[in-house]
Amino acid sequence: MSAVAVRALFRSHPEKPPNAEAMSRCIDSCFNCVETCTGCADACLAERDIDHLVACIRLNLDCAAVCSATGNIMSRANKAGHRQLLEALLANCIAFCRACASECARHADRHRHCQVCADACTACAEACNDMLNALRMPA
Repeated sequence: MSAVAVRALFRSHPEKPPNAEAMSRCIDSCFNCVETCTGCADACLAERDIDHLVACIRLNLDCAAVCSATGNIMSRANKAGHRQLLEALLANCIAFCRACASECARHADRHRHCQVCADACTACAEACNDMLNALRMPA
């Protein structure tokens, strides 16, 4: 689902969720990160010498799983009473994205797909951090 579709959904939602813009960007970034991390893991597996990429592949797959869960949960607009759980979820996603971005950046000079993945992970961490800050601000 694209950010445009998510924004349209939130505008038409009967409860008009607060922070819809930050939430849309977070969701879009999470699903973009899922696709990019999955693609990077696959590209790493296609490299000739993958021994030095094992940690990268594992982090790609773990990050994709965490981002998928985060995007799915954030897509459900009614968050009443779950702020602490959402904050923990977002903090976890940020940590995985930062770790994956760091690992991919180590290989970016030799593998272009790792640079693309590092950029997507960094963008996702930023979007999740913005959402986390929006949750912490009084509505």
